[in-house]
Amino acid sequence: METRNKKLLVLMITSAMMTCPVWANDDTTTTDLVAAQTVTGYDPANNGETVKATAASADSNEDTKKMKVNAVITSAPDDTTASTMESAKSGLTGYETDQELQAIATGDKSATEVHQEAAATVDEIAAKQEAQKHESVVQTTAEAARKNNLPGTAVEYVNGLGDVQINTAVPNYPMAVLSTGVEATLPYGNAVTDAEIAPYVNKITTSVNISPVPDQQIEAQLLPQLAMRVGDAINADYIRHDMNIIGAAGLFSTIKPTFTDVPEGVKLNYTVQMNPIVNDVDIQGNESIKTEDLRKLITITPGSVVNTTLISKDVSNINTEYGNAGYMLSRVSDVSIDDQGILHIGISEAHVEDIRLRGNTKTKNKVILRELRFKKGDVFNKDLASRSIQRVYNTGYFEDVNVRLLPGQLNRQDVIVEIDVVEQKTGSVTIGAGYSDSDGLVGILGLSETNLRGTGDKASISWEFGGNSNSNKNYIFSYTHPWMNDHGDSIGFSIFDRESEYEDYNEKGNSVADYDKRTTGFNVTYGRVRSEYVSDYVTLETKKTKYTDYNSGYNYKEWQDDFSLPDKYRHYLDNNFGRTDSVVWSHVFDNRDNVYDPTKGKRLSFTGTWAGHGLGGDFDYFKFVAENRLYYKVGRKHVIAVRLMGGIATGDMPYNDLFTLGGADNLRGYEDDEFRGNKMYAGTIEYRYPIAKKVQGVFFVDGGNAWGGTENVPWYKDNNQFHYSGGLGFRITTPIGPIRLDYGVGDNGGKFHFSFGGKF
Repeated sequence: METRNKKLLVLMITSAMMTCPVWANDDTTTTDLVAAQTVTGYDPANNGETVKATAASADSNEDTKKMKVNAVITSAPDDTTASTMESAKSGLTGYETDQELQAIATGDKSATEVHQEAAATVDEIAAKQEAQKHESVVQTTAEAARKNNLPGTAVEYVNGLGDVQINTAVPNYPMAVLSTGVEATLPYGNAVTDAEIAPYVNKITTSVNISPVPDQQIEAQLLPQLAMRVGDAINADYIRHDMNIIGAAGLFSTIKPTFTDVPEGVKLNYTVQMNPIVNDVDIQGNESIKTEDLRKLITITPGSVVNTTLISKDVSNINTEYGNAGYMLSRVSDVSIDDQGILHIGISEAHVEDIRLRGNTKTKNKVILRELRFKKGDVFNKDLASRSIQRVYNTGYFEDVNVRLLPGQLNRQDVIVEIDVVEQKTGSVTIGAGYSDSDGLVGILGLSETNLRGTGDKASISWEFGGNSNSNKNYIFSYTHPWMNDHGDSIGFSIFDRESEYEDYNEKGNSVADYDKRTTGFNVTYGRVRSEYVSDYVTLETKKTKYTDYNSGYNYKEWQDDFSLPDKYRHYLDNNFGRTDSVVWSHVFDNRDNVYDPTKGKRLSFTGTWAGHGLGGDFDYFKFVAENRLYYKVGRKHVIAVRLMGGIATGDMPYNDLFTLGGADNLRGYEDDEFRGNKMYAGTIEYRYPIAKKVQGVFFVDGGNAWGGTENVPWYKDNNQFHYSGGLGFRITTPIGPIRLDYGVGDNGGKFHFSFGGKF
């Protein structure tokens, strides 16, 4: 390929990009936030005792800026810990216990060791709570009932019964049937002592009964399941087994073996007391889940005897429903029945008592709070908390985001959500200069700020000045206000007047023309949030492209005056350069966990363009594009990323607005914009894996084509041939932003690509 003459022959000052101190507060580098964040948890399932746990995240700030969600419970420090904290010095979060601080201060343990010994994330806490649900213990709720003012007598129920079937052979007396072996874990047999059974051990059983019962069918259903039979010697283990079998049925409030001596041996009667009749079920304390939805989980029917086993299963189902919905700290706290036969189920929901922010010395509180999916007074939801922290991190203003949950000060069941952030520099400045024979010495200045004065607004300007023309008009200025209202709607605009060197390629990837092109215009974009993951964007734009200077290859200006050429040559500039007025609408679904480095989720977008057709301008066409990006986490930090896209356009379309493929963004191994057309399809698969801190490796396969609609481009002959490439690359995180290095091998050999910007 022939050597290309570039516009800037000598670069006098290399472009220098640096984090900009103009808008950022230097105090952010000396904040008392530390990388190792304490995380702790408590489980209110049984007795409300606090379970202390921590999680260290010391490497996270330096490791590709991964967002963490460590939602936990801890006890806040008091004045008595101040001196110990001071002596311990490094690695403290301010939420260690006195014992931990003493261990750190005396040198027995480091802060990191203390943190790691008690590591627990939100999911681990939830797993612990789920395991405790399956422990075979009787939960006595009398104290909880008094605390919540539930009327009537507390009902005892058993946790962790597993699968429960219902025997409806006796009307109005539903009997529970448990899985084989579960009865052995029940506590009913503990109600009798060895001393009570000892006088009768080894005596022969002359009869076995269960009484008093209102219907003899109840006894008939249970007797075949008992271990003690007529003619057997009294055995303490058998007695306890039988008590668990009878108790598992769920119909009785008390079970007691009664022994009566007779000349032949012993009469055995399991003396029982029936549970009361249920006339209605009342659910109290539920705000987050509707009562009618909870009632669907309840198997107790009015008019039947209270069945404590079924209540146990119903309680488990309700707790599972709360857990599945993300309300990990909310659960059934007590059950009671009153004199009218109304079964009261009390639910304790943990509310957000307060939201505290730490570390945002520059960013205003409202910028963080508006990203949260919960507010003070809401029931705490783990899923909403995780999503909220994702949203805060995705603003791009913070290197690290963590959340802690502290016990409420007004109500220990409630939580105080504390969000810790580590701010990063969001301003940058670019300074450079260049020289060419045509333009002379040109200065370059770029300023950008993505968190202007801590408001979240984005502003940037790129300006080239000087040169022989001394026009000072080579610039791009853009501004975006991301939150116009409480819904999160956005507004932004750009004004541009840019002249740049451009190169055209034919269908074989050979350069056919090198020239300067000037583009001027402006656009306004309005973003409308439809739901948590869905947004619409409408852009109004007018732009004008102009062919300015010939550098090499075809001279399109000369074609205008060459009447020996066909019309498509002579009118090439008229057909492909001019003003375009358009409206662009985009519909986007995006639930990626991290917009900068996604590991799961997808981004699906549909974009339609209406150009001309009554809007003015020199061109009339319609254009539609669909794109789907999918992300799958493989292992701990490996990710498979897939992108599929396709598009079609109709009408009078200039060369520069056709679909393009080739280059660093979509079809590596080929020249930039090598393939063009009014129809397009493309796909990419990447396997991303970590190599070192801030360095990621990539294996990729690209494929696709663009063709059609090139009648006004005489030097380009398209075809619907599938083009593909494969290769490898690296992603490097630098202070000036992410850098992409790729080497792809296509139809005509290999090509190296260097570019700035994040991954798709």
